Amino acid sequence: MSFLDKMKDAGGKAGQAIQKSYQDQQQKAVERKEEKARQVALEQARQQKILAGDIAPIVVSVNLQPDEEAYLELTARRMASVDSIVEQTVGKSKKKHVVGRAVVGGVLLGPLGALGGAATAGSKNKSTTTQQTVSSIKQVDSGQMLLTNKRFIFIGNNNIISLTYPEIIATSFNGSKASIKYDGMLNSEYFEVFGPAANDTSLYYNGITQHIVKAAI
Repeated sequence: MSFLDKMKDAGGKAGQAIQKSYQDQQQKAVERKEEKARQVALEQARQQKILAGDIAPIVVSVNLQPDEEAYLELTARRMASVDSIVEQTVGKSKKKHVVGRAVVGGVLLGPLGALGGAATAGSKNKSTTTQQTVSSIKQVDSGQMLLTNKRFIFIGNNNIISLTYPEIIATSFNGSKASIKYDGMLNSEYFEVFGPAANDTSLYYNGITQHIVKAAI
């Protein structure tokens, strides 16, 4: 075989190898796309089963009512708007290097930290103290949240909330945030839920209230 023929043969084999590699890549891309579509279909089917009330009851350590079964249990934090009083003292002094200081929660604070007195010795100052109510969202309790065929239950370290579904005025869910509106709730109250099914809370709530609860009536 001449040198030219050898070059042509090598070039042909290289071309075939490139073609084969391209075909393999295309085949893998198709397989990945099909697998992704299969996973999406499985996830949609799983969610539809929950929405349809096709949920198996779970075992919990809480004492439930007769004929009551739990379907979802999550770790939860109860959040609410909490008011606090902030005091601020503003003063003027004729002595140099004296600045105004703020009183927050009864502790006098200055540029160098906590001070023992409200005024520097030898200075003449006039001060005005004002109070302001500030609201902020804080954790007020933590515990477990359950959805059963009869009730919404929050078992906290400080309080227990037990609501039959007709007692719940409205609900809204956003990811792991569950807002349960009921008579006597705290200002801006909501629950942060944690666990493998935290993002499915809305699916479980709708599936239970629209199918399991109605089927039991």
